Amino acid sequence: MVVATLSAATGIPEQNLTLVLSILFGYLVAIIYRIALLRPLKTVWAPFIRNLYVAISGLSISYFFNGSDIKHSLITTIVTWFLCYFGDLIGNRKLACALSFVFNFSYLIVGYYVTATDEYDIDWTMPQCVLCLRMIGFSMDFMDGAKSSKSSVPVNSEKKTDDNKKVDSQSDALATRPPKQPISFEKNIQLQTLPPLIETIGYAYFFGAFLIGPQFSFNLYRKFITMNLFPDPKNIPTGSYRYALKSFLIGALYLGVQQIAVGFFPMSYILTKEYAAKSLIQRLAYMWMAGKFSFTKYLGIWTLAEGACILSCISLNGYDANGNPEWNGLANVDKIKFEFATSLNQIVGAFNTNTNIWTKIYIFKRLIFLGNKNLSSLGALLFLALWHGVYSGYFICFSLEYVDIETEKRWVKRLEPYTKPLYDSKNELKYKTIRGLHKFACWFGQTCGLHYAMISFELLKWDKVVTAYNSVYWIGHIVVFTLLFADMILPKRRTKKTEKIISLDEKVNNNVNNGYVNGTTKVKEQ
Repeated sequence: MVVATLSAATGIPEQNLTLVLSILFGYLVAIIYRIALLRPLKTVWAPFIRNLYVAISGLSISYFFNGSDIKHSLITTIVTWFLCYFGDLIGNRKLACALSFVFNFSYLIVGYYVTATDEYDIDWTMPQCVLCLRMIGFSMDFMDGAKSSKSSVPVNSEKKTDDNKKVDSQSDALATRPPKQPISFEKNIQLQTLPPLIETIGYAYFFGAFLIGPQFSFNLYRKFITMNLFPDPKNIPTGSYRYALKSFLIGALYLGVQQIAVGFFPMSYILTKEYAAKSLIQRLAYMWMAGKFSFTKYLGIWTLAEGACILSCISLNGYDANGNPEWNGLANVDKIKFEFATSLNQIVGAFNTNTNIWTKIYIFKRLIFLGNKNLSSLGALLFLALWHGVYSGYFICFSLEYVDIETEKRWVKRLEPYTKPLYDSKNELKYKTIRGLHKFACWFGQTCGLHYAMISFELLKWDKVVTAYNSVYWIGHIVVFTLLFADMILPKRRTKKTEKIISLDEKVNNNVNNGYVNGTTKVKEQ
């Protein structure tokens, strides 16, 4: 009743408002956790108490969001745990992992089919898709744990501190974790023993991440509740409140802009006769804007959710070069990099980061038996397309983005002899204007490809997607496939074997990322 009243007063759809309120409840839960439990407790039950709080609070928020549909997430979490339990009992963790994969993925796909409508709905399948990856990763980590040697130190023990020995928190953090790198899936995340069921439930319903992500390993969650995540549990690094507030404000700003923009550029307008009557330039400009603001809601909601993770301190990511603690360990989007990226390859490392890492670890690398990187990439692409849903629009979007990235890679390499001098430090002043124009052209090109592909992701159904692309004569498809085929038939420039070609992305960004855009995979190294 209260949510319905607020929805009527603000004009925000009730489902959307329920989602935002659920995320904001995570802030309150995180603050209480921070005050009461984020410190050494003089009891061996400390990890259990922290986990119990996380489990109860997460289940409560889930019930507020899902109502009786909370049963779906409970069923999949408990069944996954028992599959792992019986797999360990019979000494066959591989079988348990395979059954867990099939069960969780099938449950999600059937859920999509049963709840499908003509629009994108915010219902129980949204957190279920997050849980699907979480439980599949959990069972794979448990399977991998059978191969790893047993640790000499119990991983579920509370971290001990010596009052007479000062812990150098900065050096410890830097030694264990490179700064500015995601901490969601570090090395050695295998589970040698099956965690208790209640601990698994706490992991599944972590209040800052069960609704829309981010994804992270059980190993990180266990280090969080045992305080092993912190170099000195008695002295939690400062700054998290400030960064959480920043995350909240930026997330709210993005969502506010999106709420206003959707009134000016509704996606449904693309399907109208009025839109079709406009000039081609006007239609393309509108499509660019509609695609742009479709991304805005994801940037906003992920940034808003990140604030609860920061408040709880699970996102501590070591220290920067100046010794200041960093709180971006579970950031799901690099907003500056995303907004000003000059290539789709840069977008890959800036958008939906933790899901991309999850897919690379648990899908792409597991397909190594195919013996071909392209086949592994296509396998990961198919998995992610199905994971999003059964609508044809997802497959059209992801496949087009895959082709876009492949085409971009080929032409960056082909044009390298002409663009490389622009970024040579010796020519910094000489080519300043041309370099700026080149960066703008690259930015505009990648946004055109990205926003054009996003149209099918938003419209979902085949007839709507066809109507939208017919209105602009499928220009995005024609351009990218023409460029791809042109690169195939044009003669290649010969280079000396000893010459090292550095791509534009490496020169500008010094970081070529392997990953996925909205689930579209393009990985260079396996």
